[in-house]
Amino acid sequence: MKTDEKNPQDWLFLARERLQAADALFQSLGATYSGVELLQEAVERFLKAYLISKGWKLQKIHNLPALLDYSVGFDERFKAHADLSENLTVQFWAQHYPGDDLSEVGFDYPDHPGGGQPLKNRKNRGLNLPRFQIGAQLSHD
Repeated sequence: MKTDEKNPQDWLFLARERLQAADALFQSLGATYSGVELLQEAVERFLKAYLISKGWKLQKIHNLPALLDYSVGFDERFKAHADLSENLTVQFWAQHYPGDDLSEVGFDYPDHPGGGQPLKNRKNRGLNLPRFQIGAQLSHD
């Protein structure tokens, strides 16, 4: 199967696949660093699908706040996701390459039975991850 970087449907296909993988990983192992990466990549692809559908010229960036800012230029409702996009980007880069501080990765999920403990310190890895609703928003526009 050949994909096209100018086709929003191809971006949505790849975004959904990553989100499904993150969900499967969560069901199997609970919250993981790999799950954070998969979620970031899913959101990135959902945002790029939206932007490309609006005529945006692809930029090969991984910065969710920047992509969100571009999206806000088309639809102000994206502003509601600013904090999540910032936190997910910071956590993505923290775990992406060895050498960064992992103590804050997953720290912003206080609903977790571990009570806001970083992933590496959690015995019970179950985590109620907030859902990024870009996919739902795209399907209704």
